[in-house]
Amino acid sequence: MHRYLPVPCEIRYVSPRPPAILRWRAPAAVIHMLYVICTQRYLQHLAARLPHCDLLHLVDHSESFMLPVTSANRKVVTCHDLIPLVMENIYRHPLSRMLGQWLYRRSIEHLTDAEVIITCSHATASDLMRLFSVPAQKVKTVYNGVDTSFFTMLPDDLRQRKREEMGFQPHEIAILHVGSNAPYKNIPAVLRTAAHLRHSGHPVRWIKAGQPLSAPYQQLARELDIADCIQVEADIDDFRLRDLYQSCDVLLFPSRREGFGLPVLESLACGTPAVIADTPALNEWAGKVCPGAPPNDVRSLAEKVLLSVEESRSPVARARWREFALQFDWRTIARQIAEAYAQD
Repeated sequence: MHRYLPVPCEIRYVSPRPPAILRWRAPAAVIHMLYVICTQRYLQHLAARLPHCDLLHLVDHSESFMLPVTSANRKVVTCHDLIPLVMENIYRHPLSRMLGQWLYRRSIEHLTDAEVIITCSHATASDLMRLFSVPAQKVKTVYNGVDTSFFTMLPDDLRQRKREEMGFQPHEIAILHVGSNAPYKNIPAVLRTAAHLRHSGHPVRWIKAGQPLSAPYQQLARELDIADCIQVEADIDDFRLRDLYQSCDVLLFPSRREGFGLPVLESLACGTPAVIADTPALNEWAGKVCPGAPPNDVRSLAEKVLLSVEESRSPVARARWREFALQFDWRTIARQIAEAYAQD
């Protein structure tokens, strides 16, 4: 965004590195609580030192606690999602839900102080207006962007060579998932879909990019008898991620909820199909080119994976997915963001 904004701008860092507490080996709930209650005050102290500016854009709503202490003629925040408030079943216990939602609301309580709130989907805009009573004229939806000069589609011969370099067998169906182990990412559905395909006679390799599989998910993989066909790619850089998009057969992305779903866009930019969950934000922008199914309908997800893999053998189809992604190039998205800055 910074590279392509058609207006002069600069990036200012409140802190040169993430707070140390985020690197602690402690339960996520403990880290979250200490971060919200203690660390945010420290970051507010640092943010108060920033010089006055014409326009301040906080690019993540989790940083909106800095709004009251910063000085600008106009303040803008991007709200990516409100999943902790709209998905109660991501919490295991009513008490953890109460605490989690209280902490989350406290961390974003100043979100509505911004003159303009940019959302990454109309689905998130709807959640924002419903939960925080934000007037519609204050909200502007601008979809996420992708660097289409980096996430590119390979010619058939280079794609085949890269698959060989990645160790994929010619007969394998390489299914990619990119993301964390957060409950809304629906990792069990990915595991069960891979198991359904394998036990139906289709050779499958599942590539998990992002966080390593947690112990419960490893146990589920063993119970489903697919632990030996899982390839974990943890903490990878953008170049390795691009290699995976370019060489895998399909991205399986059955999230129960998303604010946008950036991995789907990155995959399409590389000419690789995506199978998505039939959920609001994903359907909103990707439903035209990506087949969807209910998040837990394993049989339907598996069928859509097979159909997408078959279609991906056509260079014409891959070029069509690439062409669809080009409309989200950062040059276009950055211009839309600049227009949002001037919204009344």
